[in-house]
Amino acid sequence: MVNGQLDETDIKMLNYLQKDARIDVSKLSLLVYKTESPIRQRLAKLQEAGYIKNYIAILDRSKIGKPVLVVTLVKLERQTKTLLNTFEETANEMEEVQFCLHLSGKWDFILHVTAETPQHYYDFLMQKLCDLPNVAHVESSFVLKESKSFSPFRL
Repeated sequence: MVNGQLDETDIKMLNYLQKDARIDVSKLSLLVYKTESPIRQRLAKLQEAGYIKNYIAILDRSKIGKPVLVVTLVKLERQTKTLLNTFEETANEMEEVQFCLHLSGKWDFILHVTAETPQHYYDFLMQKLCDLPNVAHVESSFVLKESKSFSPFRL
């Protein structure tokens, strides 16, 4: 990284890490034609600068017993900074919510919610989401097929 800007080596490293976050530093150094020590330093700088937010494993929902994915749109009764932040914090704490976005337009939030069965989603909806203060309207769409759930950024 030069003056806070990504250089060619940083971009190559980030591209490899997006494909395999577990790539060994020695293999990464070979792929970008650098020695291990500078690669470790670059990784630390990329993390400190916030380019790398986290390293995660993407699990197969079906294999862990959460095959149902529902895209849930939420409209709040009122939109104040406090009410929006409160809803967002609450939604982010719910284990069923895998993805939460605050939107502009007709809907205030879009959630990706996972569940064991449609009945479990219904229970989540009735006992948790719709029971929250300030929730005015919820629309749910069950995902029939997930063809792309993650895509690396093109750098």
